[in-house]
Amino acid sequence: MKNLLLLNAHLVIFFLFLLNIGCTTNGEAAENPESTFPAPVYDSEPALQDINSNLGRSPKSQGSMQIQAASLTQRGITVTGSGSVSVEPNLAIMNIGVEVLAKTVNVARSVAADAMDSVTDTLKKEGVHDTDIQTKRFNISPRYDYEEVIVDGRHTGKQVLTGYVVNNSAIVKIRDLENVGQIVDKAADAGGDLVRIDGISFTVENDDLYLSTLRKQAVEDAFEKATQYASLTGVELGPILSLSEIGNPSVQSFAEMDYGMRAMAAPASSSISGGELEITLSVNAVFSIQ
Repeated sequence: MKNLLLLNAHLVIFFLFLLNIGCTTNGEAAENPESTFPAPVYDSEPALQDINSNLGRSPKSQGSMQIQAASLTQRGITVTGSGSVSVEPNLAIMNIGVEVLAKTVNVARSVAADAMDSVTDTLKKEGVHDTDIQTKRFNISPRYDYEEVIVDGRHTGKQVLTGYVVNNSAIVKIRDLENVGQIVDKAADAGGDLVRIDGISFTVENDDLYLSTLRKQAVEDAFEKATQYASLTGVELGPILSLSEIGNPSVQSFAEMDYGMRAMAAPASSSISGGELEITLSVNAVFSIQ
């Protein structure tokens, strides 16, 4: 009898355990339906198509349009146009200076100063203004020679200080072009054998006066070239896309003279003529293709 009661008790406990497991499973299923049933799959393509239709184009087509627009802006005809005018110079520029070699720095500097003062004083007497004389270079340096000596029975070179060299030069603007030769000769005479003239050039002091003409010619030249290229390649020339000026106007003198050391052997009156100058200006232009 006792054993029968124990068996019934075990059966009751077992059924209670099974009942508890069933309730727990149903509760979890109710809270998380996805864990029991798979989530439905909906076709979203029609909705996306409707959205893209409302926007007017799909994201992919927008990217294509951007790339196409970028490539179209790179299409065009690139040319360089130039303009030039010939004018008479109104300014001569001379590089003049003195060079002195002496045993000491003080002597070389003193002699060079006296010679340069004589040159500048002469230039002023000839009508050159103080503001048109500007020091370009002043330099003091030792001068060495090499002597051959015998050391331990071998011939070798030895550096020997022979003195000091002083160079003093200036840039001079000469506005009286009718008397350039006379001014140069007198300045060279004032400096004597110490004078050095490193070239004479001619230019125009204010080339801004010619900018309007130069730019007009350069743009017309660029348009003419672009039109010709369009005709040769069978395309229709469109409006200009960009225009840029290349640097500053360039002044080229055909009468530049290189005196150098020949100034000391110049004739009684040097013949110096400014001739003509050519001022040029260039532009870069890009024209579209229609």
